[in-house]
Amino acid sequence: MKIAIIDDLENDSLVIAEYLHRYFQEVSCQEPVVIEQFEDGEQFVRLFAEGTYELILIDYFMKAMNGLETARYIRQRDSHVFIIFITASRDYAIDCYKVRAADYIVKPPVYARIKEAMSLIDLSSLRDKQCVQITCGREQVKIFLKDIIYCDAAGHYVQIHVSGSKLLRSRISFSEFIRELTPYPQFLLCYRGCLVNMDQICRIENLDFLTSEGERIPIRQKEYARLTKIYYDYVFTKVRSGR
Repeated sequence: MKIAIIDDLENDSLVIAEYLHRYFQEVSCQEPVVIEQFEDGEQFVRLFAEGTYELILIDYFMKAMNGLETARYIRQRDSHVFIIFITASRDYAIDCYKVRAADYIVKPPVYARIKEAMSLIDLSSLRDKQCVQITCGREQVKIFLKDIIYCDAAGHYVQIHVSGSKLLRSRISFSEFIRELTPYPQFLLCYRGCLVNMDQICRIENLDFLTSEGERIPIRQKEYARLTKIYYDYVFTKVRSGR
């Protein structure tokens, strides 16, 4: 999960980042949370692309490009990302909602208010927006992580099997591609050259993972105990956290 904080006051930015990490620890978030900090809107928009972040917190008052202008730029390019404003006054709440902000927080930031704002956001919907971009031929293709069933190596290509029985191929090394996915706990390296999404596994049958679309992912017999334990532990954690 990637989050951006855009605030020209470094201390406020650091405090918000600390509160966010605390919140995700309290709700037992099992996924990696990466928080990137930017000192102004201009710096942020130079690097921004659709699908890069699940959540962006923006200071309303900044020099040059203010928070509202930054949010408008973001909305023109990404209609799904959650936006929370950090403001010095409630007077600008209406402006915040014009760009479909999820909430606004009045400075100075306090943990209780950050927690309240985050509780209004459906974390499962944040996960649903997580994606990677790959090159297929001459096209840049965005793939939502939830749609990936499994990935396997095929010569100099990676094959990404996605929901709907679709197959995408990208000329990239398997090791390079899975570096983008292995930080996410739902992905399990079954054997060299095959990574499976455990959210897409229906059950274990004999020595295979059976996926939601009927594919069988073989489990090496000598790795059976280790891999099935990882899978069952993941399922238990998922059920316990209500995901």
